[in-house]
Amino acid sequence: MKDRTAVLAAKAVRGDSDAFGELYSLFSSEMYRYALYHLGSAESARDAVQETALQAFRSIGKLRNEEAAKSWFFGILCNVCKQSLREKYKADFSPLELCEDLKANDSDTAQAIDLMRLISALDEQNREIVLLSIIGGYTSKEIASITGINSGTVRSRLSRTLESLRRQLEG
Repeated sequence: MKDRTAVLAAKAVRGDSDAFGELYSLFSSEMYRYALYHLGSAESARDAVQETALQAFRSIGKLRNEEAAKSWFFGILCNVCKQSLREKYKADFSPLELCEDLKANDSDTAQAIDLMRLISALDEQNREIVLLSIIGGYTSKEIASITGINSGTVRSRLSRTLESLRRQLEG
C-alpha cells in the first residue's frame, strides 16, 4: 500500500487541489527551515517557500514519481533559493531577525546564531549539501539526485564541511 505522501501526490497530479494543499503542508515547515538557513532571512525564507508552492502547484502534473514528492518539492525550493541568492548576490544575514524566529533559551539562541553565520559563510554548493542533509534529512544519493552532484562528492563535501563547522563552533 502506498504511503500517505504518495496517495496525496497521485491525487494532486490528477488535479485535486485539496490533496496538493495537504501534500504541501507535510513539507512546508521543513522547507521553511531549509530556506531560512540557506537564505539567512525569515522574510526571504517565507518568500522562497511561497514561490516554491506556487511553482509546484503550477507544475504538479510533471511529477512522475509520487513517492518522490518530497524530493521534488525540495528540488524546486533549491532552485528558488539559488535564484534568490543570485538576485541579491549575497543574502543579508540578520541575527536579530533569526532570534525572532527561534523558540529557544539564550544559550541555544546564541549557538543557533553562530551556526547560522557559519552556514551563511559557506559557498552555495556546500551550504546546499549541508542543509539538504541536516534539515531535509536526505541521503547522499538523494542529494546527488536533487543537486546533480556525484553522490561520492556529496559525501566527501558533507563530511569535510560538517567537520569544519564543528571545529569552528568549538573554537
